[in-house]
Amino acid sequence: MDINSLIKSKINYTKEKNVYHFINNESERPQWSIILDNYHKNNPNQLQMKRQYKFHLNNIDTDVQKKNYFHYITELGGVTVDLASGPSGYFSPVFNFLKDDSIFIATDASIAIINAHQKANTDNRFYIFDVDLDKALPFEDGSIDAFCGNLLLNVDNYKGLLKEISRCLKFNGRFAVIELFYETGSQTYDYLKQRNAVFSSLEYFISVCSEIGLKYKDSEIRKEIVGKISEGDLFPIGENDKCLETIVYFEKK
Repeated sequence: MDINSLIKSKINYTKEKNVYHFINNESERPQWSIILDNYHKNNPNQLQMKRQYKFHLNNIDTDVQKKNYFHYITELGGVTVDLASGPSGYFSPVFNFLKDDSIFIATDASIAIINAHQKANTDNRFYIFDVDLDKALPFEDGSIDAFCGNLLLNVDNYKGLLKEISRCLKFNGRFAVIELFYETGSQTYDYLKQRNAVFSSLEYFISVCSEIGLKYKDSEIRKEIVGKISEGDLFPIGENDKCLETIVYFEKK
């Protein structure tokens, strides 16, 4: 498969092995990624990508929901794109499901994370795109078979990203996301709904996706979380507000 045929014409990028850089001017790099890169420069032992890959690989056999997730995004073959891949390495089991003639593209804007993925993963079906997800995706219309993501709520222009996903997906293409949604009526839900955050609730998320041509197929709750996941988190606002980590499945219609 010619990966260059997926990229929009007249878009500037540079290439280093399996990494494609669409952020060509460092002054355009998102501020969060600069902060993250500086953190990893000062804490070089924090980014243990091979260890992260191994952890997720070792746990996939007992995780039926994750198996369903990886099967869904690879079943069509072709091109699967992971959005905001980050440092977790959660997607590492995907290569057990990916067809031999298919490719998997991870996306991020942190150079430290990009370099860590490149060193940890030598699969010839693996590519990394250095992109700002708050801007238009670099793919041609109707060129991608599946998109996936694990917690996209940190993307500022989440609604714009969903529209880009719909634009880039082929007809009957797939989108699956693992996201945190809040219970209707909680303080956090009210706060997010007032700000039109698409992840305020599962129902609102589905309605937004439906409006742009992504048909809801199914969802599975992975776990319930009460209180903050880690110290310093903004959400939830209410001490006892509950969020549901949920896998949601869509299809482009």
